[in-house]
Amino acid sequence: MVKRANSSLRLLAGSDFLHALEMESLRAKRGRCPLSLALFAPAFQDAKAKEADARELLRCIELHASPCDSLGLLPEMRYALALPGAGLFKAQNIAESILQRFANTGRNCTAGIAGAENPENIGAETLLQQAITALRQMPNQAGNISVYREHAESLSLRKTLVHSHEKRFLFSGGE
Repeated sequence: MVKRANSSLRLLAGSDFLHALEMESLRAKRGRCPLSLALFAPAFQDAKAKEADARELLRCIELHASPCDSLGLLPEMRYALALPGAGLFKAQNIAESILQRFANTGRNCTAGIAGAENPENIGAETLLQQAITALRQMPNQAGNISVYREHAESLSLRKTLVHSHEKRFLFSGGE
């Protein structure tokens, strides 16, 4: 198992991390502030270098994370970083800095990011699933970072803001 890096961040196991993420989600709802999740999937070269690569990734995360962030180790050697108070752009900036530093050591990693600018209806499990979806979209995109975005419905499917009887009034003077 990977030892934690020297940091104020504690590396939490899967269920402990999900509990911490749920608590951050509740805080975000209460404070009406953004919450983002960055999920890192390192590409380990071989089994021998796996632990050294994991320690290096943790060191890179530690250098760019704040003490208020939560760090977790999830199945399939994915590292999750909960970023309370950070919107998608800030989370993407942090993830890019981490991946750049990690790439400078000759290693490769990808990241999936999900965020809730308005966290009223989002929980920890939803945020995690969105970050996993972003990671799965990675082969379809250039670069090492994928940000989860809801598919916007086409303009033709959107409901109009003005009802037909209101249009009649606006354009024909009433009748």
